[in-house]
Amino acid sequence: MASPFLLCPPEIREQIYREILSSSSAKRDSGLSDCCARYSYQLDILRTNRQIYREAKKIFQDNIFVKITTPWPEAIEHIHSDGKVPIVTSGENAERFTDFHLWVYIDAPAAPPNHETHSMLICLEDLEAFAWTWHYNNLNYPGLNSHLSLKLTIQDPYVFDRKISKSLQQRLLLPFGVIKDLLDFKVCGSKLLPSVKDSLEKTQAIPDLTREECLEKATLLKEAGTRALEAGDYQQALQQYFDAFDAIHIRISGRKRTIHAEGFYIENITSGRYKGQRGDYVRMVLRISLVSNVVLAYFKMQEYAEAHFWGKRSIILFRQSIIGDENEDIEIDGTPSWIMETVGMHIPAKKEMGYIFYRTALASRALGKEADVKTLMKAASVYLPDDQTVQAEKRALDRQRPLDSWLFRKSP
Repeated sequence: MASPFLLCPPEIREQIYREILSSSSAKRDSGLSDCCARYSYQLDILRTNRQIYREAKKIFQDNIFVKITTPWPEAIEHIHSDGKVPIVTSGENAERFTDFHLWVYIDAPAAPPNHETHSMLICLEDLEAFAWTWHYNNLNYPGLNSHLSLKLTIQDPYVFDRKISKSLQQRLLLPFGVIKDLLDFKVCGSKLLPSVKDSLEKTQAIPDLTREECLEKATLLKEAGTRALEAGDYQQALQQYFDAFDAIHIRISGRKRTIHAEGFYIENITSGRYKGQRGDYVRMVLRISLVSNVVLAYFKMQEYAEAHFWGKRSIILFRQSIIGDENEDIEIDGTPSWIMETVGMHIPAKKEMGYIFYRTALASRALGKEADVKTLMKAASVYLPDDQTVQAEKRALDRQRPLDSWLFRKSP
């Protein structure tokens, strides 16, 4: 007796196969900034019967996989947890897998001969994130790449020596343009196009920006964002602020924010407007200022939930750094006693931090979070003692008669 599923039209069956076997459908995002997405393919369907196996396998083969082999087992966990790169599989499963379009073989020639190798499998959609994670590692540990060799091999896994399209070759190879100064580098495989290889090598030859250049670029983007904000172009302002984060190696994706290359900035700045200052201090000041402006931009757009989210996240991280409290609830009995502990401390960008408290308080009010408003406004009044609007808001709250004031100071 024929399976009821096989009585469905072929196009319906194909749609179902794609829903359970395509990488885009199989990707599960936790939604948390500290957690990495994962893949969950429903491969049991391949064991149903021969016809379903043939039909479903054809759909599964539309996925583009990349196999990565490295001498270090800990590299897999680092790429997954720190780089937030989703891994399809690793270990023996990855070692045995042959249906990949690109093999990324990383080696350390100084390692003992016949050393073990360790493999993982990722999707093409995540290849750029992998390459950037490697790039950030090289920034954190200058000279790392000079001890490594890289061999990239492209192939059509289903038809021997069939030419891969130029567009797919570009997607497979060009992400490695950020991997520079290697001890040895080779690209080979199925009918590799010289134009794609040349484009990759030209990108690799472009020197990375120095920390001074990164900080200067971020500052210029922040200033451009503030001009857009003052002109009422809030969406453009947000884009400039997000680009500024990216310039100092902080990747923004929706509500996710991932901080990279922290070791790169732990040096004194030797030129430019920040000469003589520590790079990590300047970066921290820029981060706080950018968050303050992002909260303001979202508030101006009346996207109060986003304004509240961005402000609250930074406030929680700030509080954790001061007292080690991991509680994610802003309100502490209506009294920000922990703020008073910071009064005598040297806090980077204390004024900008005060505006984060203030603007988050206003977003909280718009969302009806009155308990948060009281705590945040009191904190803002401590950090902004000369801001008359903030002090008036605080006095009104003390009298339990909040003002209808939605005024802002000029964006820092």
